[in-house]
Amino acid sequence: MALNLGGSRIAPVIRHVTGVGVVAHAAFVPLFLLLGQPLLAGFNGLSLVCWVAAHLVNGRGRSSLAMWLLVAEVVAHALLAVGLLGWASGFQYHLIPLVPFVLVNERLRGTSALVVSAAVLIVFLVLYELAPAPRLDPGVNHALSVANVVVAFVALALITFHFRNASIAVERQVAEMAVTDPLTGLFNRRHMHQRLREEESRAARTQLPFSVIIADIDHFKRVNDTAGHDAGDGVLRDLAQLLRDTLRTQDIVARWGGEEFLVVLPQTALKGALEVAERVRRAAEARLGRDLEGIDSVTLTLGAAEYAGSVAESLRLADVALYQGKEAGRNRVVAAPGASAVAASEA
Repeated sequence: MALNLGGSRIAPVIRHVTGVGVVAHAAFVPLFLLLGQPLLAGFNGLSLVCWVAAHLVNGRGRSSLAMWLLVAEVVAHALLAVGLLGWASGFQYHLIPLVPFVLVNERLRGTSALVVSAAVLIVFLVLYELAPAPRLDPGVNHALSVANVVVAFVALALITFHFRNASIAVERQVAEMAVTDPLTGLFNRRHMHQRLREEESRAARTQLPFSVIIADIDHFKRVNDTAGHDAGDGVLRDLAQLLRDTLRTQDIVARWGGEEFLVVLPQTALKGALEVAERVRRAAEARLGRDLEGIDSVTLTLGAAEYAGSVAESLRLADVALYQGKEAGRNRVVAAPGASAVAASEA
C-alpha cells in the first residue's frame, strides 16, 4: 500500500522542471533562427506553449496530464531535432530524464511506467542508429551538445532531488506512525514501554529516581454519550495539548489506552511527581470540556508512584493509586500505597 503524504509526488517535480523547460525552449527559438532552422524555431515556439500549458495544468491538480504533455513534447522534440541536425547536436540527451520522471508519478501503474521507459529507450536507440550526419559546424554542434547535456542533467538533478525528499518524508512518516498515537499525536503504548526501559537503565546507572503518573479522564463515557464521540476525541486531543503545555520538555507522555495517559518524570522523586500531577489536575479542571453542551467540566484522577525496583511494579502501584482515587470520588491525585508521601486533593 502506498503512503499518501498529502499530495502528488510528481506535482512539485513538474512545477520546477517546467521552469527549466520554459527557459530552455525560449532560448532555443532565436538560436535556431540564427542557425537557419526556421522549422525547429517554430517547433520550439509550440514547445514553449506546451510547457507553459503543462505548468498550468499541473497547478490545477492534473499532474498526470501534465506529465504526458511533457513526455510527448520531449520525445517529439528529440526526434525532430536529431533528425534534422544529427546525433552530434545532443538533443537525444533530453530523453534520459524522462525515465525517472515517469517513475516518480505514483499514480501511474508500474507496468505502464516500465512500458513508457522501454519506449523512451527504443526511441533513443533508433536515433542512435538512424541519425543523419552532422548538419552544422563542429563548433556549433559541440556548443549545442554541451548545452543539451547541461539541460538534461539539471532536469535529472531536480527529479532526483524531489524523489529523495519524497523518500525521506515517507521514512519519517513511517517512523512517526510506529511511535505515535494517531488521535493525540502523543507517544503510543508500545513506544512508551521502550522509553520506560530506557529510564530504568538510566536510574540504575545514575542512582537517581524517576516517577510515573497514570491519569484517567473521569466519567469519559458520559462525555461520549452526552456530547458525542467527536467531542470525546476533542477532549482527548485537548488533554494531550494540556499535558504538552504543563509538563517539562524532558518529561515523557503517552496515550496509555482509551482515556488513560501515562507520564514519566525523569530524575523526579514521588514528592515532585505529586506536585506535577496536582498541577495537571487543576489545569484540566479549569480547561477541559468548557465548551461541551451538557458537560460542566472534565476532570482527571491521577495515580503517582516512584520507581519501585521494576517498571512493572511501578506501573502496578500507580494503577492501584489511580483506582483508589476513583473509589474515593475522582478528581484527585493519589500516591502509590505505602509511599512516604500521600496526597489527595479534591475539587
